Amino acid sequence: MYKTFLSKVSLFAGLPWGSLKKLAAMAKERSFRKNEVIYQPQEPESVLFVVQQGKVKLAVGDGHSKEIILYIIGEGEFFGEASLLDGPSMSWTATALEPCRTFVIPREPFRRFVQNNPTVLMKLSSALAARLCRTERKISRLVLADAYEKVASVLLDALEEKELPLKQGAEIPLSLRRRELAGLVGVSRETFTRVIGAFQKAGLVRVNNRSIAVINPARLRREATRSICV
Repeated sequence: MYKTFLSKVSLFAGLPWGSLKKLAAMAKERSFRKNEVIYQPQEPESVLFVVQQGKVKLAVGDGHSKEIILYIIGEGEFFGEASLLDGPSMSWTATALEPCRTFVIPREPFRRFVQNNPTVLMKLSSALAARLCRTERKISRLVLADAYEKVASVLLDALEEKELPLKQGAEIPLSLRRRELAGLVGVSRETFTRVIGAFQKAGLVRVNNRSIAVINPARLRREATRSICV
């Protein structure tokens, strides 16, 4: 069962069955309740978390009003990879957004594993570089962009991450509450609601029950670098 799931994780896709068996043997399953903290910055543990079921938010802040969500990690995705490469503890807090099951792989057994499976190390390095690039873009938005630019950028990022085509009517599934979406943007829930309302009024998006449809992708991309006038 573990081997089958791990074979579908991008980091381990294509590994021989024997390697997957070794990987599964070093992984431990851990479950978390909704809103339970999975990891905090002060914890010394260096492990790789692979989400088997549920969603996890990686955030900095106090976890309440002053919180910036860096990433939402879903099924088949992983986090904690930076601590496996150079050893420093993670600087964010990981919290279960819903009941979660994860596989936890300790640092030292994993490091020995990648010595015999260099393709995994290459994928891990690429994933870390991509996540660092996304983090830098987010920091730049937080410092330089206004609320409209931030929301537009996050909507475009969501399409890119889900590998959805940037075309009229493209649907962005919403599995997060408005507070969590606002945390991803780096604004208050009220500001997020106001900006989405302005985008809808201007004909850029259409807000449905569980998704946001991008009506004018070209203009939304322009708004990612220039404030909309409302």
